Amino acid sequence: MPYKHGRPVIDSSLPFRIATAWTFNVIFPIAHLINLMQHSTKYKNRWKLFCCRRAITVSNHTTILDPVKIAGAPYPRLIYQTMLEATVEFPWLGTFTRLLGGVPIPRGKTGYRKILESCAAAFKHRRYLHFYPEGECFLYNQQIREFKPGAFRIAAELDIPVIPMVTVFSEGLFKPWSFWGRSIPKETLVILDAVYPAQYVKRDTRGEITGESVKEFAEAVRQIMQNEIDRCHGSSAFYRGQMERIEGLNND
Repeated sequence: MPYKHGRPVIDSSLPFRIATAWTFNVIFPIAHLINLMQHSTKYKNRWKLFCCRRAITVSNHTTILDPVKIAGAPYPRLIYQTMLEATVEFPWLGTFTRLLGGVPIPRGKTGYRKILESCAAAFKHRRYLHFYPEGECFLYNQQIREFKPGAFRIAAELDIPVIPMVTVFSEGLFKPWSFWGRSIPKETLVILDAVYPAQYVKRDTRGEITGESVKEFAEAVRQIMQNEIDRCHGSSAFYRGQMERIEGLNND
């Protein structure tokens, strides 16, 4: 059934879960092969994902095929991935993305609260809920932009770790755009150590989580990810700026 604004963001019914598993396992190998051929995708430290029973995962958003790459990290386990509500509402494509694990972020200030309310159902069937906290796709970027705090507030509210996953780009053997060089980079998805909210999150006198400490949590994770890119000498030679949103599809 197509998603509409106001409906539950995660359909945990048995028929939908069966359809999701079937669709994903048919489509993912094809999409993964395409991504592998395009970016020579590699994974590093995948085992760090399997140390946590429940976790929020986050990554920098650098290519249109990021959802495929992220889905490959815990495979054969499945992962939920958040996306704009407008994308999920799009006819046919919206249902298709939900079958592949897409979770809409509802419009408005209460959007993340609605996702939080659905987390019990989410973590009952899958271990991971993924966010792209930059909020936009910056093509082949290696300078991570400021994070929005929603994913980190959810982790704090649930007292579960955030597992950072960072895409590091490399140029290959030859100078980019030369005769033998690449026009798009090679990519490695590095899974980093889990970061626990208790290290950063504070509560006020009423016991409420403070917004400033959530922002501190988000910035700490962002800096850990940026440090990994810098340590691996991630290449910015291919950077193309912010990916334009498609009219009527992802221009929420």
